[in-house]
Parts: sequence; structure tokens; C-alpha cells
Amino acid sequence: MRSFIKRITPEGLKKLYRSLRGRILGAAFGAFGRLPIRPDRVVLENVWGYGDNPKSIALALRKQKKKLDIIFIAGGNRHVKAPKGIRLVPAGSLRAVYYLSTARVWVDCNHKPYYVRKRNGQFYMQTWHGSLPLKRIEKDAKGLDAEYLEEAAFDTGLADVFLSDSEFCNDVYRHAFGYKGRIAMTGSPRLDTLLKNAKRTGGVAGTGASKRRTAILSRLGLGCDKAIALYAPTFRGGGEDAGPLKAFDAGETLKALKARFGKDFELLVKLHPLAVSHGCGAEALGGEAKDVSSYPNIYELLEVTDVLITDYSNTMFEFSYTGRPCFLFAPDSDRYARERGMYFVYDRLPFPIARDSAGLAREIKSYDSERYATLGQAFYRDLGVREDGHASRRAARIIMNEINKGL
Repeated sequence: MRSFIKRITPEGLKKLYRSLRGRILGAAFGAFGRLPIRPDRVVLENVWGYGDNPKSIALALRKQKKKLDIIFIAGGNRHVKAPKGIRLVPAGSLRAVYYLSTARVWVDCNHKPYYVRKRNGQFYMQTWHGSLPLKRIEKDAKGLDAEYLEEAAFDTGLADVFLSDSEFCNDVYRHAFGYKGRIAMTGSPRLDTLLKNAKRTGGVAGTGASKRRTAILSRLGLGCDKAIALYAPTFRGGGEDAGPLKAFDAGETLKALKARFGKDFELLVKLHPLAVSHGCGAEALGGEAKDVSSYPNIYELLEVTDVLITDYSNTMFEFSYTGRPCFLFAPDSDRYARERGMYFVYDRLPFPIARDSAGLAREIKSYDSERYATLGQAFYRDLGVREDGHASRRAARIIMNEINKGL
């Protein structure tokens, strides 16, 4: 309902609402900024909900010997529960402003809006919400409006440290974000559980019934008797999100997967939240695919996924760190690269690439796990990637060092 209201609300009215809301919250920052900073308070935030890098760091902070006051400001679903020791607060609320104003440490994976006021003695860790990027971002991207870039520059100016997963991302932070401060090569906290639980082989992970796998599949209404293939196309916008779904042949893909890997597969489809909010659905795939777009945590989906099919999402890189096969289905790659811009030549990525369903079936049937592993290792070595499943612990150590310094 909220996404529908947003779509039908005139843009001018939206802008007026954002302006009035920003003034009110900005005034609240001014008032709460007179209160003392609490030296043990850490506020983590994700406007999309309780997840991503801040969630992984929050869970790592719970394990510290020193007791902390951990607050998580989350947008999205208000019915999500956090474990003991982490308090959830709605994004954009006066409570959120209060906790931000009185925290010693901030952690975020998105931009802080222009009305936020950072105080002397506060430390801000920016984790960003993407790891190794394919699509050009921030100042490197095409067509971003001035308002977005101003907010991006404002947030960058607040940050005391950026977390990075690679030498390549270090460079992106410098030229795309204009960031000149400290960069910590921690890896991506949100990938820790995926990497720790993954079998690091080039083959399919299988249909094992580990406790965690069983629990995730149960939440999806599935058993452990089939391997899992996940189709996760990225957001396009401009009414173009249904195109790849119409071009994707679920039945042909399932037959190819069984022919190559010798197992029956369950095909899941996870649409980008922005595509869903713009009214796109998975109906075009018919009854041979299960729509899991409402599942809140894509990294849990990746944990149980044996084969990933995507197009331009950086999940291609994140998933491939497990050694499991990833295929790219990109019928519009030339246009997408031209309009959006990419950091890499698409056809030189270390993944099998197809422009139509027949081509995807051929790539699946001819999949060579040794070649896939060799190409991936060389690609990530050249980019200086560091992902080993211990990023959250490193991020928590940075935060604890700041807290132990005192005010």
C-alpha cells in the first residue's frame, strides 16, 4: 500500500513533504545535540531494514566482552525482531534522531540525509551497501541528479572510515565518492555467514539437510530434496524490468540444470525491491518458478543456492566467492552498459554469459568447473579482493578501539 501511494503521489507534493520533514528532524538534531554523548552507544542504520553490513556488525558487537548499548535504526518491515542486546528503532523517527545525537559511534550502509548533525566526539563508519561493483556508482555513474550527488558528498564528508573489500574499491571510494580519509580493508561483513557456511568447491553444494539450510528452506516453504537455482535480475527502471522475465525460459533452464548437474532443481526468483515497488512481478515465469521476492534477506537465499543466475547485480561476485556456479542472463547487456556504465567490459567477466534462454541452456550444459574457478581466481587476484568471512570481526575491532579511546 505504501509503495502504491508513493507511485500516485505528485512529485511536487513528495518534495514538499521531504523538505518539511527534513526541517523538523534537523531541528530535533539541534535540540538533542545538547545532551551528553553516551560513550558506550553504537547506532547502526539501514533504511532498507534490519540487514546488510550493519546487521552483521551489530551481531559481532554483541559478542564483545564490554557491554554496549546497541541501537539499530531500520526502515521497512516494522515486525522484524532483533536478538537480545540489539534494540530496533524506526528510521526517520524522533527516537532515531535522539539515539544518533547521543551515540559515540555511527554505522551506516547508505547516505545520511542533509539534516543529520554529527557532533565532535562522534565516529562514523560507512560500510556502503555494495561490495565489488559492476555498475558505475556515485560520481562515476551516468545521469544521477544534482540532489543525489549533493547528499552523497555530504555523507562522504561525515565519514571517519570506509570499509572496503578490495584494492579496486579503495580506488572507487577515492574517485567516485571523493573520499580522502581512512579506508579499512576488512572485507564485506554481510558475506561472513555465507562464506563460512559455503562449501568452497566449483560444483553444486548439493541437497544436504544441515540445520541452517533446513531452517531457511522451511521459511520458504521448501524441503531439502532438491538443489536450488536462484534467478535474481537487477533493477532497470523505466518500465524495463519485465523484459528479462519474459525472455527467461524457466522450463528450458530447469532441464539444462538437471542435464548438467544430475539433480532435480527448484527454481526461485528474487526481484529487486525497487522493481517490486514499481509494480513488477514474476508472473511471466509461470508456475515453474517460485517467487521469493518478499524474502527479506538475499544472503540467506544465497546460502541455500547451488546455482545463481543474475545479470548486473554485484551478487555475481559475492556468490562466486563460494566457488559455486554463477551464470549471467543478459538479453539487454549492450543497452544497459551504454546507459548505466560499467567498470568492467561485460563479456570479459569470469562467468558464462547468455543473451537468450537457448544460450543460457547451452552455457549450463557445457559448464566447466575448473575453468570457472581459474578465471575467477585470476580476476579477483588482479583486483586485490579480500573476502575471508571475518569482516564483521574486523569492523567490530575498529569500533571497540574508538570506544576504548573515550570521549
